[in-house]
Amino acid sequence: MSAIEPDYDTDTGRSAAWDPSWVVASEGWDEGAGRFVAEGLAPVLDVGCGFGGFAAKLSPAARWIGVDTSSSMLARVTARPVVQADALRLPFRDQSVGGVVCRNMLYHFERPADVIAEARRVLRPGGLFLAQTKARAQDPELVPDGYAPSTFDAEEAPAVVASVFGSEAVQVEAWDGPFMVLPDRAAVATYVRHHQLPAELGQQVATPLTLTKRGCLVWARKNVRR
Repeated sequence: MSAIEPDYDTDTGRSAAWDPSWVVASEGWDEGAGRFVAEGLAPVLDVGCGFGGFAAKLSPAARWIGVDTSSSMLARVTARPVVQADALRLPFRDQSVGGVVCRNMLYHFERPADVIAEARRVLRPGGLFLAQTKARAQDPELVPDGYAPSTFDAEEAPAVVASVFGSEAVQVEAWDGPFMVLPDRAAVATYVRHHQLPAELGQQVATPLTLTKRGCLVWARKNVRR
């Protein structure tokens, strides 16, 4: 397994090509944001925030803070505040935040546990950590042999998070269903490029193409005694 090299500043068009209209998941799907709000956890640190989409899912009371190393990503974020910083060296004090979120970014690191440990450092006791990631077995209609293993896929993500927080602190919410529709061949080509797949894969399928999405949310509570 190897880390997926980030290209957000070298190929800005690839990440910007994502089209939210493809997603046909439940309207109530908030990627876990509601739990931070329900528990009154604040501020919520969004590490690897990308375009800042998670901010819109939280209430203002959650006091979202975006963190990313990519200048091109942060330039497109409209929510505030944002900080350009390394996920391995967060510029926040020990035990200073109520929640930390790492959405679809931990596979960019050779040792994701190091990022998770840094997230745990800044969490207050009782605070929540949330990691989101995709499964190697997703998109079987397009990638029948599955995606190449990375350092933080859904298949091993719970164990990696447990190595930092302890297995008793970890909860997993998995998803597996027909949650995306690519309406035409142009959308398929865009999706293939976004996922850094061989272009010929997009030429072998009929449209509209319904994709089975698989992955998980991994929650961890910071235990006072650990």
